[in-house]
Amino acid sequence: MHRCFIFGALPVKKLFERPEKDDLVIAADKGFDEAAKLSILPDILIGDFDSIKSEPDFENKIRLNVRKDDTDIEHAINFAMNKGYDRFIVYGAVGGLLDHTFANIQLASLIADRHGRSVFYGNEESFTVIKNSSFNFSKRDKGRVSVFSLSQKCEGVNISGLSYEAKDITLKRRVPMGVSNEFVGKDAVISVKRGELLIVWQS
Repeated sequence: MHRCFIFGALPVKKLFERPEKDDLVIAADKGFDEAAKLSILPDILIGDFDSIKSEPDFENKIRLNVRKDDTDIEHAINFAMNKGYDRFIVYGAVGGLLDHTFANIQLASLIADRHGRSVFYGNEESFTVIKNSSFNFSKRDKGRVSVFSLSQKCEGVNISGLSYEAKDITLKRRVPMGVSNEFVGKDAVISVKRGELLIVWQS
């Protein structure tokens, strides 16, 4: 399945992954402006347009009610999932308001629970959530990386290629034991056998 790219409202300084020909590109509200700054034309625009100066004159768009139960990005994710997409790259959705960042962590958890994959890229930090699976990093990655249990506990956690390695450990939701690990110039792998694991790293 091809990927779905979603652009949120926050400024995007760098594209870590760029949409290709057959990928679906969704602009969520003010994300339309951010995509335009990067010379990216979305396939569809979704939003309530409460954070943009004027509603774009764009043919393929879904206008949402301002008073609604889901965020614009959540609506975009559900729209793509209903079309069969299960790989998501989200920009402009990390940082800014803490409540919105936390909401996006919940959305990454939703994607993982439905057997999908996602990366939410930010200018300073990025994150993903994995469930009963693994996530790979390149030896080119630098800075800090942390892992947190979103489940009551994450069992069978393995960490290789980082400053602190671990084999078959258990992380608990209320014990932040996995905070502030570091890349050391090696290919790295973080995996969990049972549970949902939040992985946060410096972009």
